[in-house]
Amino acid sequence: MIKRAITVTSILLLFLTGCSDKKDVSKEKPEAETDVEAVTAPQKKEENKQPEVKEETALTEIEAVKIPATIEEFASSMSGQLTKDFPYDKETASWPSTNTLKGIEDELTEHLRAAAKATGDTDILFKSFIYYLGNSAYDEVVPELMAFKPQFDEPYLPEPEEVSENKAIQEKAAPSKAIIMLDASSSMLLNVDGEQKMKIAKSAVRSFAKTIGATSEVSLYVYGHAGSQENKDKQLSCSKIEEVYPLQKYHEENFYKAVDGVEAKGWTPLAGALNKANEVSQSMDGDITLYIVSDGAETCDGNPVEEAKQFVQGEENRKVNIIGFDVDEKHENQLKAVAEAGQGEYFSAKNTEELKNTVIQKWVPPGMIEIMGKQWASPKGTFAIFWQDMDVDKMSQKISYAINVEQGRFRDAANVMLIEKMITEEQKDRLINKIEEHKEKLEQLNGQLKEQKKMEIDAEVNRIDQKINDWAKRMELLREENKK
Repeated sequence: MIKRAITVTSILLLFLTGCSDKKDVSKEKPEAETDVEAVTAPQKKEENKQPEVKEETALTEIEAVKIPATIEEFASSMSGQLTKDFPYDKETASWPSTNTLKGIEDELTEHLRAAAKATGDTDILFKSFIYYLGNSAYDEVVPELMAFKPQFDEPYLPEPEEVSENKAIQEKAAPSKAIIMLDASSSMLLNVDGEQKMKIAKSAVRSFAKTIGATSEVSLYVYGHAGSQENKDKQLSCSKIEEVYPLQKYHEENFYKAVDGVEAKGWTPLAGALNKANEVSQSMDGDITLYIVSDGAETCDGNPVEEAKQFVQGEENRKVNIIGFDVDEKHENQLKAVAEAGQGEYFSAKNTEELKNTVIQKWVPPGMIEIMGKQWASPKGTFAIFWQDMDVDKMSQKISYAINVEQGRFRDAANVMLIEKMITEEQKDRLINKIEEHKEKLEQLNGQLKEQKKMEIDAEVNRIDQKINDWAKRMELLREENKK
């Protein structure tokens, strides 16, 4: 009986203890649950809501995408959100990659899935292609063609008063050998009057060579065109002085090609260029004049003044003439000293017009004025038109390549949507039609721009042709009057 009583008592105590434990837990559990609901639940709501906010924002931006209808809108086309960092070469490749969505397919799929859930409208779905996959090169290739300006070397057509002013030195002759040296250092990449200095200098050099080449043998050297302006390339840039048009009679097409191939890149080895001229001229006879177009002083640690002295030492029929193009006072002083040491003259040109006028009016002997009038002819029917037409064609072709790259991505995106069952076959067909229509529209705008630039070339040719014809008529009338 005692054992039984103890057993019953033990069971009763265990039961009461268990009840007591349950009661405590029941008191604590609601408090714990309340804490979780108070802290955790709102966070979960925010986490679930955040993607919805992003997708809603993206959908609003997609709906606002402007499909280009004009050349100006084409030029300002937005880069795709997933393609904006794609390299220019990839975006304008003539042979686009077969895997157009490499590296972005997973992310694109999620974005397109969200767009498809939000709407079945194929107009908006097509805009989502532009929004996410638009070509990142449009804002470069289209403005490049828009900015193209035809540039034919302007003739120098002297008026009678200019001829009479120079009668005292009319017998001055051109040198038998004219060595032209063109600075192609990195500073020539800067702009003057809205145009790159290198482009302006090339045109001036071509004009001069065409004129002086009527009586003189012509050579063209370039310096500063190798390497880059970085320290690692200094030795290469400073050591390469290259003759791109060997000393010979002037040939317009060959000279044009030689000049056109020069690109401004690196340092300024002016002393090295003068040393090179001295070296190659040791075996030459006759009078030699160096004609240097530069926008800065020596940057390769040489001594151009000393080199100029060496070039003319013991030679009365040698000169170093320099035009400083948009040069600051400090660098101008060095160039002046170089010209003086080289028994020549220094001229300053601060802008495009001054450079072109100085090249022709100061470097060309007045005795050549009659020859110049005969030498200069209309650009009509010349290779120079073909050359500029070809530049326009190349830029337009680059735009076409970019259009093809973009279209390929759009088609692949439509396939992804179908495979992932975001759209039906019918919706895909409508999207493909929109992709084709978009391509045709962009090619139409490209064609319009190309045609516009060709017309500008023709207009410039006609302007110069008319200018030459008007001058020739005036000169003929003056000759007739002088005969009376």
